[in-house]
Amino acid sequence: MSEFIDAIIFIDRHLAKVFHVSATDDVKLLIEHTSARRRHHQADHEDGTKHAVDEEFLHRIVASLDHAGHTLIAGPGNSKFELQTYMERHKPDLAARISGVETLESATDSGIVAMARQFFRKRGHRHATRPEPNFRHND
Repeated sequence: MSEFIDAIIFIDRHLAKVFHVSATDDVKLLIEHTSARRRHHQADHEDGTKHAVDEEFLHRIVASLDHAGHTLIAGPGNSKFELQTYMERHKPDLAARISGVETLESATDSGIVAMARQFFRKRGHRHATRPEPNFRHND
């Protein structure tokens, strides 16, 4: 069994997928969360207030990261920045391990993992040295 060291989070306004990557390049989908709230956008309301952020959704994502090393957050829109801000406020130790926040429009699980491998490879992370991924999850 491999020890999983890094995390890849794909997040949009209603879905988050957390993948863990091991030093031996094994990847597993750790957990998939859905938001209880269906948010359409984060624009201001006419009365000057902002749409509420689903903090329970963000909390469930962050709870799955306690043993992760480096973390990459990816996704479309502002949800990735909301997660980063939530981590900075509530879990600064985990926020300090964020290696990057990248824009990625909707993608398959294998596409998310491929993007993350390329990201970590450019930064010299040891799990990104093998050219062929050992990804065992059907899209």
